[in-house]
Amino acid sequence: MKNKSIFGLLINPFVRIAGWQAFGLGLVFVLLMGFIGASNGIAFDGVFDMHLFETTVQQSFAYLAIDLGSLVLTMWIIGLIVSKNVRFIDILGTMTLARAPFLLLALMGYFTTAPNMSEIMKNPYVILQSTSFLMMIVLTVPIMVWCITLMYKALKVSCDLKGSTLTASFIIGLFVSEIIAKILIHYFV
Repeated sequence: MKNKSIFGLLINPFVRIAGWQAFGLGLVFVLLMGFIGASNGIAFDGVFDMHLFETTVQQSFAYLAIDLGSLVLTMWIIGLIVSKNVRFIDILGTMTLARAPFLLLALMGYFTTAPNMSEIMKNPYVILQSTSFLMMIVLTVPIMVWCITLMYKALKVSCDLKGSTLTASFIIGLFVSEIIAKILIHYFV
């Protein structure tokens, strides 16, 4: 029974934590992601994107601020449109905490050696020779799914949405926030 409870909290911690508490805890994860990502060549350059390339600490935090700002503002506006009961702090807290699994990707950067891009362009099969890079690719998918699941649950709890309204709102919000983040990163970072 205890394992089921722990798994439930990993998928939906927002039944226990929201608002300022979720924001504070999520902010710790985001700060760690920024420092760790900058130190090992991991860049979170989109709402649900992660790439291997060198960044400065300032660039790393600029990416994270744009990503989080785009996500929070988009989901809040959607919440205002489709829900009668939404508070900005709930969206801010839950969406910030929902990005916590990305810390695992940042940490994986310490153990990953990516092949040189020029080598990949010459011979794409060189990717198969880097075991650490392949492991990162394999582990990235479930971590991204986990993060997107958390964002979905965050919107559900924060806006008290259900069914097709929740699903449509989330999909639209996720794609709009990704587009906004990519545009802002392109022009400002």
